[in-house]
Amino acid sequence: MTKRVPLPKGVRSLCVTVGFERFAYYGLQSVLALYLAEILSDGRDPANIWLLDGLSRLTGAKGVALASVVVGSFVSLAAIAPVIGAMLADRLIGQHRAVTAGGLLMTSGHGLLVVDAALLPALVAIALGSGLFKGPAAARLSGLYQARDSERVEGFRLFYIAVNLGGLLAPLVIGTAAERIDWHAGFALACAAMLAGLLVYWSHFAGSTVAEPQMERAPDPSTLPATSNILTIGVLGISVAMICVTNFQIANAYLLWADTGFVLSLGQWRFPASWMIAADGVLSLFALGATRIFWARHERRHGSTRPATKAAIGAVFAVAGAACIVLAAGIHGRSDVPVYWGLAFQLLNSLGLANILPAVMAMFGQSSARGFAATAMAGFYLSLFAASLVSTALASQFSTLSILVFWSAHALCAVFGASGLITIWYRSRLERAPK
Repeated sequence: MTKRVPLPKGVRSLCVTVGFERFAYYGLQSVLALYLAEILSDGRDPANIWLLDGLSRLTGAKGVALASVVVGSFVSLAAIAPVIGAMLADRLIGQHRAVTAGGLLMTSGHGLLVVDAALLPALVAIALGSGLFKGPAAARLSGLYQARDSERVEGFRLFYIAVNLGGLLAPLVIGTAAERIDWHAGFALACAAMLAGLLVYWSHFAGSTVAEPQMERAPDPSTLPATSNILTIGVLGISVAMICVTNFQIANAYLLWADTGFVLSLGQWRFPASWMIAADGVLSLFALGATRIFWARHERRHGSTRPATKAAIGAVFAVAGAACIVLAAGIHGRSDVPVYWGLAFQLLNSLGLANILPAVMAMFGQSSARGFAATAMAGFYLSLFAASLVSTALASQFSTLSILVFWSAHALCAVFGASGLITIWYRSRLERAPK
């Protein structure tokens, strides 16, 4: 029987900080396209916004099309920035300074958004600040644990609960304020949330610029040896990218399919398709909580479970989720799809990722050499960036491919990713088997 171990000091503060940061980021993301579409379609001259006229000439886009270019560029920069931020943290400024600098950049960016003319510099500041913040914050969390991976996984499970809670509340609070009161009211709320997150972080980690937590490198029975191998880390990254492709489609092609093809009705009332996104947030929180309870009880009875085992089990759930939408497409086609197919997919996908992502982040963090923890975490975020690229490429074929072929391609990606995670799990078992 495993005794319940208290959380290391600082875990809660880091999770609250990350929750505030994601609340601010997702709040902006929920209204940015709407805000841009309005200000660029009401006859306003793009020259009134710094650098936007040049971007318009460079891309040939105007009006709503230009709004899409700005949003796409912002999301892409925010997705790749953690790689740059992590290298700066590990090689030049350290994790604490990176988190602080990133938080200040994001706070400044959200504040600048209240000035319409400063739109593009503000978005660049937020994206680059996010890059400085995300990898080092995750590395700091990993460094608060020593060499016990099962405990580290639970830390990252709390991390993802904070992320999902921020993502669930952000559209409801910031989005509502922006649309119903004023766009700038929403931006101001995002700025205030980011500042609150920084204050929580400083309240615990102020003065830790020099003495950052270091991971213990001594061997531990619960540690997965294969993750120290570069080839294994590569397989892990590719596997996560492939298994997350379908998840990235939820806010893209899946939402379009739900809007036009799902039976979204309660009696005579049809609820908005966007509620499927809210449902995904609720299901993600449920999945994280349920898996935390399950693994806590399991480990009290049977001892610690390796992260590779949890990731492999999660992979099975993720594949089952992808199979649900393939079955829905095969049975119903593009229209008159009962909503329970979509909810089943989202629930199984959430249960899968609730097991996979915390475990994989723990494996990336544990595998990093001393002084390169943030870079290892950037590798994890680079995997998610790759997933978003593949998902975007597939989404461009949503209207041209048959719906069954379209979702079957996603299911194949999930199977490929699951195969990699199961292979890592099986290899770890062989390495630990008695000689």
